[in-house]
Amino acid sequence: MISKKAKSRKKVISFAMRLVALIKPGSLSHFQIKIIRKLVLFASYRRPHFHNVVVKKISLYQLELCHIIPNKIYDAKKILFFHGGGFFVGNFKIYRSYVSFLAEVLCREIIFVEYKLSPESKYPSQLEDAKKAYSFILGKEKKSNIILAGDSAGGNLALALLLALAKEKSKKPKGIFCISPWVHPTAKMAEYPYSCCKSDVLIGPFIKRAKETGSGPLSYLYCDDSDQKNPFISPLFGDFQNSPPMMIQYAENEMLSIQIGQFLKRLKKQRVKVVTKTWKDLWHDFQLETDLIETRKSFLLFKEFLDKLRT
Repeated sequence: MISKKAKSRKKVISFAMRLVALIKPGSLSHFQIKIIRKLVLFASYRRPHFHNVVVKKISLYQLELCHIIPNKIYDAKKILFFHGGGFFVGNFKIYRSYVSFLAEVLCREIIFVEYKLSPESKYPSQLEDAKKAYSFILGKEKKSNIILAGDSAGGNLALALLLALAKEKSKKPKGIFCISPWVHPTAKMAEYPYSCCKSDVLIGPFIKRAKETGSGPLSYLYCDDSDQKNPFISPLFGDFQNSPPMMIQYAENEMLSIQIGQFLKRLKKQRVKVVTKTWKDLWHDFQLETDLIETRKSFLLFKEFLDKLRT
């Protein structure tokens, strides 16, 4: 059973997202995308602020990072975090509460990456930004104590970065954790379970509308049609052998549950060490609601995972 606050929040999010879904997802104009970005930013203002952290801006060439430093730091591990939002929404203003609370619970520093958004910048711009951020942090460390992390599309980017680092034979991160990673954005709409459209109040209405209007893959804003099985776009098809330990959390009946399940099966075949946690009666990336008791429990599980990794 989920908390009373989570049940109440579920109703509020469901109502709001049904309104957003009135926009046809498969053919968003640049004007509509700007409206969605403003709505998401406005919605983020209701989340509580956390004052037990210090935030510092880092400016690289055409890339901004935000360094979140909690009052209490457990060890030298640093989390390189990539935000969600379908690759076309999201920034530090929207995620400030999220990553501040995460840093506070984990007792570790977080470097938040303001990667370029689509459709203004398409693949591989986001992956190039991720590599640039990783190289910068790696250059500041005597030992590789970097943890890759991200939610939804950000989880995708963290996994894609892991593949890119392996291909380039770069120094591996210490570990990786993801929240509801979008591992197959090039999937056809038929591959998203219709049965989850109601239970996943965050992206369920959006995807239901896309299915009803005959939309193509939701990755159309991010990449070209020819990239259907590119593992750097859809990590579902990647080779993660010899990867560092992973932890993946997701909701049991969210829209991405089928593809995440497929991904976990592939990781098992590749003998990747992965810890998983599925949440009942919750929705895609519910951790965005930082005042829920379930969010704290989720973040504490990530802390347990990180505590077990050697520095």
